[in-house]
Amino acid sequence: MNKFFLFIFISLISFLKISYSNEILIESDKLVITNEPLTTTFIGNVYAFDDEIKLWSDKILILYTETENRIDQIKTFGNTKLVRENQEIISENITYFVIDKKIYANGDITLTQDENIMKGNELKVDLVDSTSIMKSSKNNKVTVKINNNE
Repeated sequence: MNKFFLFIFISLISFLKISYSNEILIESDKLVITNEPLTTTFIGNVYAFDDEIKLWSDKILILYTETENRIDQIKTFGNTKLVRENQEIISENITYFVIDKKIYANGDITLTQDENIMKGNELKVDLVDSTSIMKSSKNNKVTVKINNNE
């Protein structure tokens, strides 16, 4: 049983790694770009995809570093769904710290891989240290549904 949970968390970490594709396409109802600070905001029916990942959200905000204009953070707001291969994460909000390689999600989080499901309210993933922490609110518990069919 412990090996299965280790497998789930390792899969989760590999699932949440942002793709290294050369081309990412983003569609939305509205695009807002500001210069100080440099931000790009996609609003309404946002759909971003590349060769490996599909992402839907009500809003995606991209923040850049002040000096190098590199992407620093990617934030999603509302009805976020991320799909990669046979894995899916649904959450209200996700923040990916690109430089630090850390991901935070909050809201009603559901992680699905094949028929295995994990649910909670807060998720922290450190892609460098390969660690994941799932928490839940005081009124709820973190839940895991494991399908034993092999």
